[in-house]
Amino acid sequence: MSTAREIAERSEAGREPLNIVVIPHSHWDREWYATFEEFRFYLVRFMDELLEVLEKDEAFRSFLLDGQVSLLEDYLQVRPEKLDELRRLVQEGRLDIGPWYVQPDEFLVSGEALVRNLLIGDRIGRQFGPVMKQGYVPDTFGHVSQLPQILRGFGIGTFYFMRGLAESVDELRSEFWWEAPDGSRVLAHFLSETYSNAAVLGPDPEKISFRHDRLAEPSSYFVSYDSLYELRDRLAARAADRTILFMNGSDHVTVQPDFSRYVFALNQAMEDRLFNGRLADFERLVLEENPPLKTYRGELRWARYQPILKGVYSSRMYLKQENERTQQLLEGLAERAAAVVYALGGPDYSPFLRYAWKELLKNHAHDSIGGCSADAVHRQMLGRYDTVRRVGQKVVDEALDYIASRVAPEPDAGSIPIVVFNPSPWERGGTVQVEVSLNLDAPLKRRIFDWIGQKEFDVERAALLDPDGREVPFSIRGRRLHIEDALYRRKAVRRATVEFLAEKIPPLGYKVYRLVETPEREPTSEEREVPWEVALENERLKVTVEGDMTLTILDKTTGERYAGLNLFVDEADAGDEYTFCPPREQRRVLSSEEDWRVEDTGDPHTLLLRGSMLLPKGLAPGRSARSLQTVRCPLNVRLRLLPGARRLEISTEFFNRAKDHRLRVVFPAGFPARESVAETAFGTVRRPTRPTDSAGWREKDTATYAQRRFVCVEDPETGRGLAVLNKGLPEYEVTPEGEVCLTLLRGVGWLSRNDLSTRTGHAGPGLATPEAQCSGRHVFEYAVVPYTGGHREAGIFREAEEYWLPLEAWDVHRGERPREGSPAGAPGSFLRVHGKDAVLSTLKKAADRDGLVLRLFNASEEESRAVLNFGIPIAAAYRTNLNEEILEELAPKGHRLRVNLRPCGIETVLVKLHRPERWAERIRRTAPERTRGRRTG
Repeated sequence: MSTAREIAERSEAGREPLNIVVIPHSHWDREWYATFEEFRFYLVRFMDELLEVLEKDEAFRSFLLDGQVSLLEDYLQVRPEKLDELRRLVQEGRLDIGPWYVQPDEFLVSGEALVRNLLIGDRIGRQFGPVMKQGYVPDTFGHVSQLPQILRGFGIGTFYFMRGLAESVDELRSEFWWEAPDGSRVLAHFLSETYSNAAVLGPDPEKISFRHDRLAEPSSYFVSYDSLYELRDRLAARAADRTILFMNGSDHVTVQPDFSRYVFALNQAMEDRLFNGRLADFERLVLEENPPLKTYRGELRWARYQPILKGVYSSRMYLKQENERTQQLLEGLAERAAAVVYALGGPDYSPFLRYAWKELLKNHAHDSIGGCSADAVHRQMLGRYDTVRRVGQKVVDEALDYIASRVAPEPDAGSIPIVVFNPSPWERGGTVQVEVSLNLDAPLKRRIFDWIGQKEFDVERAALLDPDGREVPFSIRGRRLHIEDALYRRKAVRRATVEFLAEKIPPLGYKVYRLVETPEREPTSEEREVPWEVALENERLKVTVEGDMTLTILDKTTGERYAGLNLFVDEADAGDEYTFCPPREQRRVLSSEEDWRVEDTGDPHTLLLRGSMLLPKGLAPGRSARSLQTVRCPLNVRLRLLPGARRLEISTEFFNRAKDHRLRVVFPAGFPARESVAETAFGTVRRPTRPTDSAGWREKDTATYAQRRFVCVEDPETGRGLAVLNKGLPEYEVTPEGEVCLTLLRGVGWLSRNDLSTRTGHAGPGLATPEAQCSGRHVFEYAVVPYTGGHREAGIFREAEEYWLPLEAWDVHRGERPREGSPAGAPGSFLRVHGKDAVLSTLKKAADRDGLVLRLFNASEEESRAVLNFGIPIAAAYRTNLNEEILEELAPKGHRLRVNLRPCGIETVLVKLHRPERWAERIRRTAPERTRGRRTG
């Protein structure tokens, strides 16, 4: 039997020496199977040791700090005295930091969140020194197709990854060009032997080995070799040139004190050029060699070499819902409202928003948002979401109050102004709910209950008027006692919730309604009596509740009928937080087999379906089948179809009393489907409805994917289409028969198991996670939209935003700010975006300078153009990259700016607006424009 040395000598005969770049690092999950604070204890110990080694050993050239700068903040909160030492090491290039703030999951967060992750990572990193310009993403569970364009937007030209490749690395090679849909590309390096391939070094390459069979339990990913020569040869055989990477590190490992001595000894022994380097060195050497490289286009979401762990799309669905609510609050409402206030000379709320984003991004770490950590970790995540929500909502309240005080008339004893704000850059309408104060004359800074005995506004005998004086129907949805800011505002008031249909609200603008007392009219009841039937209907759709409680939708504009919709299907799950796994004997339970009843809600636009599902209590002993014991789980479905709406909105309340199961809701399109179309980061992606042949892969492939706000199925022959929208429900599957299956809940009891038929070995520690069963009450929100033609032509992006981002309304308090507004409260628009395929991603204050940053992306594969029409004259405009660095000056004309959009391109614009003295000159009050050929309500 040949020795490792003999094998090495044969492999070295007749070949040029390799460049072996040794990267010492530690992959540091901020939280995972232990909480953040528990891991930080070890982080501080690790960083102390690292700084000591770097201080003592000048030959130790550099260390890679896992590509995320949040670790520096975490460390300095405990060791603030180490700040200067850290800065010196970063500036000397001995500690590589960034470019991310945290190592994110890419499929479970928005594209804008990925940009903010890099933007905040860059700004924090700059405070220490140079930020790494290499896209290091070693352990993320797959990669979105637009990541090359995002990385290029920050001047990053390389990408290092371990998960997601489907192609044969022997054919593609470990280095290749990865190209985004717009043509942007980065040099990708596939860590084929993991980011831990040389985790433990020593002076003798023959004695450095790692065998998978030495582990106590099999792992879902591993590297296995008998000597460092074997590892070297394996990497060299896959490399596109003569440069390879030795990754000296792993999860939560500390630095080897004798690292530089080992590197010197190995360099002498291996007859290659082996040195402690940086990822920048690897990039430089590969580009200097200039080997012929193949190009890969599309997502990296395959499990050929490493598990992709698709079960995280539905693990702990409550986290995904909370994440979507907070992203919607920050991206869609708080930043846009704050941008309007800033442009009009008001307060700058960006410091609060920056803080909120940092807290949100901490929840975007892949093991956090993935729901694949210990129970205590996810309990703490809910606290962060609560913090973000409170900060974001306070910004919204302050910003909209500022706007209202300048556009709405002063309230008086007989009227309450209500301002409706449209956060979208097109004219639209929709149902709004607003709480109105009934004690308008309550004095400020008085003791609680001082208002008792004062006359209240009689909301039951009031009329709601639009700006033209036309009466608008409204209903009263409830009352409560509200305690306001105890220091600066009235102490306590009675409030009533009013609901009405607002129409034609100007683009990113407002309209002022007035609630006026009319003592002579009959009181408005809190619920209106309406004729009852088991159907909902408007001008576009008719929705019928069938005997089995599924729905049939008739598209009245085309005559097309969609039947069997909203069927609930429950099935067993013997998997873990990472991976769905059916037991050997699967048994499904259908909602159509249960008894239901339909209730009248008193609202002509709403129906309530009440029922339950009798589900197996859990898995039987042995986990190969479902238990024969059953539990009844109440299930209530609220259907809502508003006047003029194209979408049926559905809210499902489910009380989970079962374990180890997955609940999905199914929408049959009525035609076969070869592919689905789903929203992803900055665009859409088409995916096959049949799984890929995954024989021999590390994880069995499925047709289960992640989406952002919608998934569509389309029939190219008839032009029929069906879109399912969602609020924080990312997991879906479209079957070859054309059924859209939306996952509502997946309950499991283990962080990881090693007995799955769908995955090889463990994906993490085998810890029990009883809270991942997701017991208790849940509410799931989704909607269905039938259409014809493609999803672009049908305006599904707009439909999804209007569902995701409702209109905001608030009442105007008396005497709280000086008023500059017109007594008439005329409608106004701050920004209109013209362009069929132009989608607004963000509007916010610039990170480092005066001005607003506006980001658009082109939802089509063709060149397009957007016209931005501001309500304030433009002083200057610039095209920037995603890092908000100016690339070129643009030429605005008055209020208008044209922006060219590359196919599938992301464009960022910095706009500086004039600031006249008076409010009335700052925003153009315009009659609402009607968008030709497109629904705006």
